[in-house]
Amino acid sequence: MNQSVPSVDVWFSLQSDYCYFLIGRLLRLSSSGVEIRIRPVLGLVLRMPEATEDRSQLEMDYFYKDTKRTAEFLGLPHSYPDPSPIEFEPGTWIATTEQPRIERLYTLFVAANAQGKGLEFLDIVVRALWDGSQQGWDQSSFLSDTMQSLGLDHDAILAQYSWESVSAELDANHHAMLETGHWGVPLMAYNAEPFYGQDRFDQLLWRMGIRWD
Repeated sequence: MNQSVPSVDVWFSLQSDYCYFLIGRLLRLSSSGVEIRIRPVLGLVLRMPEATEDRSQLEMDYFYKDTKRTAEFLGLPHSYPDPSPIEFEPGTWIATTEQPRIERLYTLFVAANAQGKGLEFLDIVVRALWDGSQQGWDQSSFLSDTMQSLGLDHDAILAQYSWESVSAELDANHHAMLETGHWGVPLMAYNAEPFYGQDRFDQLLWRMGIRWD
């Protein structure tokens, strides 16, 4: 009798350094026979703005130090996306009302994921956003070329998917992650048990009974 394939749900934001740090390990886990179910969600500043509006300078200073250190520890290049996917009010961490870059990125993300190519999309797009190799990504052919490499049509997707329908899926994923037990990304869940943060990946493996050399 065949055993069912183990699966892990992963709530993933394109705006998160820590999600970027996790991609290589998700790919390895997928290649080992585990089903990775990507659940796209917006960055916290868009999903739960009340949780980010009072961030102190102390918190932000630590965040910058920790992301730089984590990238060095993992041996990954790390540079903040240029331009940022999220548009902020000048001098603040408050998101503006209009978010054209986010809408485009997430529409492509959701469409690729619906075609079973979500992890491949992240491997190309998120790596390029965060490793500094695609400055000006929003004005170049990078995204259309990426979709073509995945066998998908950039312009057709943007014409087919309304932001209303994409937002509905993102909202549903957000509520699902809250029901799972956390609000932050990356959030992984195995058998409905939540593991928050890329630094909990080893505990996820432990719970699954998987050992990596």
